Amino acid sequence: MYFRHNLPYQYPEKCDEHMIDVKHLRDVNLDENYPYLQKSFWFKCQRIVLLICQFTLIPLVMWVRHGLHVHGREKLRLHREALKDGLITISNHVLMWDFICIMAALRPRRGFFPAWKTNFEGPNGPLIRMAGGIPIPTDNFRSMVKFKKAMDEVLEQGEWMHFFPEGSMWFYYPDIRPLKKAVFKYAVTFDRPILPITLSFRPRTGLWKLIGKSPLVDLNIGDPIHHDKQLSVPEATKKMQRDAYHIMQAMNGIHPGDPTYSTNLNIDTYQKTM
Repeated sequence: MYFRHNLPYQYPEKCDEHMIDVKHLRDVNLDENYPYLQKSFWFKCQRIVLLICQFTLIPLVMWVRHGLHVHGREKLRLHREALKDGLITISNHVLMWDFICIMAALRPRRGFFPAWKTNFEGPNGPLIRMAGGIPIPTDNFRSMVKFKKAMDEVLEQGEWMHFFPEGSMWFYYPDIRPLKKAVFKYAVTFDRPILPITLSFRPRTGLWKLIGKSPLVDLNIGDPIHHDKQLSVPEATKKMQRDAYHIMQAMNGIHPGDPTYSTNLNIDTYQKTM
């Protein structure tokens, strides 16, 4: 399961920095009046179309584009009772459209996810919005209050919320970068399980070599992680964060003693492995 490519990517110095440039096509004004959580009739129609695509087009496209193999989907049935009131999913962020891969794996769930504002101002902005993207404001306190209210509403209604706790997308990076703590505080505060998902890679073989150079993708679904209710919120948050980091590395075949195994959750001191 653990495969390291030799593609010539130059990863940023800081592990939560972005490595993509998005063509600017529109301005998105994220003030306190922006509809962070869309509720219009047209948006609901779009989400119905999206649900149909989850069962038909999306799995096929992700297989053709990335050779997507999903492992552990049976765990959604096994833990159905624990997940029925809503869940938080987390994953490493290593593809432009890795959330679409996750949608294919978790169908028929239709989730929401916080996303970089710049992505909404580029060519894929409308699609990101349709998929459930909620833009993260950076301008003022009132905007952040409205954004957080939208996030809270999703979790309070028992919906599925996805986070990329590494904070940015690095193409085909094979190791798990530090996970930001805020995600786990949400899980503790709203008493929601976290379902860890990882994307790992395998080399192209046979006919796959003729249609691309990038590694093929395995999506791995883990068991839910529950917070320790005997601990205070800060302590339970830290424990959940540490546990998730270890579990996600293990899901990708990285274990204590391996050269790239890490316990360092400090974003400022994390050392790149490629």
